[in-house]
Amino acid sequence: MVTSPCYDTPIDALVRPERLAAVDQLLPGTEGTSPALQRFVDDVADLLRAPCAGVSLILTDAGVLLATHGVGGWLAEAGGMPAQWAPCATVVRHDTPLLITDTHDDPAHTTNPLVMVTGVRSYAGVPLHLDGQAVGSLCVLAGEPGVFTQADLDTLVSLAPRAVTLLHETVAG
Repeated sequence: MVTSPCYDTPIDALVRPERLAAVDQLLPGTEGTSPALQRFVDDVADLLRAPCAGVSLILTDAGVLLATHGVGGWLAEAGGMPAQWAPCATVVRHDTPLLITDTHDDPAHTTNPLVMVTGVRSYAGVPLHLDGQAVGSLCVLAGEPGVFTQADLDTLVSLAPRAVTLLHETVAG
């Protein structure tokens, strides 16, 4: 968290004006999944042998799923979740890659409703940047513990610029 210069109190990184301005640039393109972005997410899932993969845009209070692979049920129907449930929001908030080998062993996620309801056990995600601001995440998820490794996280880091390019094309297209 950063500190407000006016009040000397913590400000959640998700509500920083610079970040919100960057997120706002992508909002016009979120009305439908771009076929190119969808193919990319499918390819990421195949490459990392992940049952689920996605590109998310993190708003102040919600994670919006822009393209997914293997996500079904209520989560697919809703198209996102509250930000406080989304590991992707943690990625964006701290602007750093996140690897969770077992959500049941991670105190920050043992009572997370997303984990409890969907059964997510493994997560790897990296920030997506626009104008130097973390605006979303490229991630993979699995229902089994220990599925993803540091090497998988490194692969996601190398793929993140392509995801950002596809997001730009979605907005411009």
